[in-house]
Amino acid sequence: MASSAFKEFRYNILDAKRLHQAHRTVSAGTPGKKGLGHLTRSGVVMLCAAWERYNESVIVEAADYLAQETRDPNNLPLAVRKHLSSIAKKHIHDLKPMELAGDGWRTLYIAQAIDETSSLNTPKSEKLTVLYDRLTGLANVSAFWTIGAKPVDDFVSARGDIAHNGRKAPYVTADTLLGYIDMIEKVAAEHDNKFCDYLKATSGSTYQPWRRTA
Repeated sequence: MASSAFKEFRYNILDAKRLHQAHRTVSAGTPGKKGLGHLTRSGVVMLCAAWERYNESVIVEAADYLAQETRDPNNLPLAVRKHLSSIAKKHIHDLKPMELAGDGWRTLYIAQAIDETSSLNTPKSEKLTVLYDRLTGLANVSAFWTIGAKPVDDFVSARGDIAHNGRKAPYVTADTLLGYIDMIEKVAAEHDNKFCDYLKATSGSTYQPWRRTA
């Protein structure tokens, strides 16, 4: 089965799909603007929320997998080791370094992943790259996306326009919303598969973190 994060993503994007369907129902499939922009704008916002939540969740899921499948913290990806080490050094005068002793590094690692992903609010490739790199060692997250980073970043920017400008944001047609839904759904599925392969190879484990989606 796919990652738990991807299964949740599929459930979450139903809101965006239903808003698109509601637009089609109310507009009766006829062209032209009919004062239904609130439906498509809401669809973009809900879709981006699902994309954001997916990345937050799959990073935590990955950290948990790496923590469990890596016996020695020195075998974690270099970027992850450096990040955890820097956190310990910043807290040199409290008990944080002691948390790395024994198996404590696993708890600290997972807790750090939860804490850092919770602050994500603009899931563009640049911000995602930072999180994926220091929490999983993946240096170029958008390399997993066949379409590249720009279409995804443009979609997130469209969400930002809506969040900041409301009805003054550029009008989102039903076809545009549907295009966004198809794109993000495909990118998430592709990402889930390639990230699965990456984690297995990185950990050296004989077990996959999850099954690839069809």
